[in-house]
Amino acid sequence: MPRLFNEDQARSMLDMSSVIKALEIMFRQQGAGQIDNIPRTRTKVFEKSLNITAASDAMTMRYAVKLYGGGGFHILLYSRDEGLLAIMEADWLGQLRTGGTNALAASLMAAPKARKVGLIGAGRQAVAQLLALEAMHLMDEVRVFARNRERLEAFCNLMTSMLKAKIRIATCPEEAVADAEIVVVATNSSTPVLRLEWLPEGVHVNAMGANAAARMELEPEIIAAASIIATDDVDQARKEAAEFIALGDRLDWSRITPLHRLVCAKEARARDPVAPTVFKSLGAGLEDLAIASLLYDRSLK
Repeated sequence: MPRLFNEDQARSMLDMSSVIKALEIMFRQQGAGQIDNIPRTRTKVFEKSLNITAASDAMTMRYAVKLYGGGGFHILLYSRDEGLLAIMEADWLGQLRTGGTNALAASLMAAPKARKVGLIGAGRQAVAQLLALEAMHLMDEVRVFARNRERLEAFCNLMTSMLKAKIRIATCPEEAVADAEIVVVATNSSTPVLRLEWLPEGVHVNAMGANAAARMELEPEIIAAASIIATDDVDQARKEAAEFIALGDRLDWSRITPLHRLVCAKEARARDPVAPTVFKSLGAGLEDLAIASLLYDRSLK
């Protein structure tokens, strides 16, 4: 019988540092040619979007499929030889693996000793973003902006109870990012909420909320100006990264680095002290496989 995991078990059994380590190992496996990542597909079911990601690991002989749409998130974890190992509720798992992946990217792309964070967005994904940055020792203070003042204040009060970092409320997005060394954009906006002219020199940007072609968080000029651009899956970005797509022929896709190459130091590059760096987070199946395997293996101990 497959094991069943609910949201409460996911919250109680996993810590962010372990999640980030599992993700790093998975990206190293991808760099070694052991991972087959299948870009997300989207289709309509009963007028709702059914979204599916998948990935397999030739070393562990496991594969995972994530399905979500209409409010439910589930990961199915399989073994090639044993069949279905587990069914997992995956709302918090998705937030954890996204935060962990983005913090991993920031640790490789941000300026050394970067500790000041600017956050635009105070929704469900933003919590794990800050937890992950602090777990990676990338955040001593953060300024947060969100359009809804009540939600912004509630979010900052919650994070004050969860983090050691100093948390401040910003009155506008420009203030949130004004002196930031790392900027996180966590919205579902269809129009840009971050402008190139607002960014400090040499800042690193994690853009993670807009993971569909109909949504765009960054002004595309930020991508055009970046010295290093990375994403978790380039093939998926061709379909979903609106900021990339909007540049059309102005974007040389050979400049887009898959995260696994940075993790494996296969494409280490000197940072431009002036230009921004950008990680475009889309959420990939190999990340779901990493966190599902971590949770399953923890349950066996």
